[in-house]
Amino acid sequence: MLIAITAQENSLQSEIDPRFGRAAYYLIINTETDEVTGHDNSAGINAANGAGTGAAQTLSEYGVEALYTGKVGPKAAEVLNQAKIPYFEDISGTVQDVLDQIKGGGSPKQAIANSNTPTASQTVINPDSDVASRCPGALTGAGRRMGNGCGQGQGKRCGSGRGQGQGRGGCRR
Repeated sequence: MLIAITAQENSLQSEIDPRFGRAAYYLIINTETDEVTGHDNSAGINAANGAGTGAAQTLSEYGVEALYTGKVGPKAAEVLNQAKIPYFEDISGTVQDVLDQIKGGGSPKQAIANSNTPTASQTVINPDSDVASRCPGALTGAGRRMGNGCGQGQGKRCGSGRGQGQGRGGCRR
């Protein structure tokens, strides 16, 4: 199975790079043969935009079957989901640590199945949950960028977290 792990350096001892699209390297590892291919992501680091979607496309071209990283943006998540590449966020430590965890859980596919880290495609709101009762728009897809009124903003800057704008203007404070 081919997996990709974002890394700050081209080494198994490297720390995980928390950024997916702008990670310094993608280490592509064949878990059956232990062959490691380092992909230098200089193009993604220097990209004005589209770094995440470009990275997701690159991993798809390599034939990667799972991704371990710090954070995947929404557009990159969409490309990964279309390519049927499961991804696991909030990963930290070294690349070798992650590899050991995967191998310690049996086959990589079992480690993926046993992972508690949801991907964008796995995140669901239970209709009977507290969120559904407090946020009537949470299950309906309210539309027009107005949100469902259940934002978690702290009001420290421009937004109050109410999810009520259309994203057409800047803050005027």
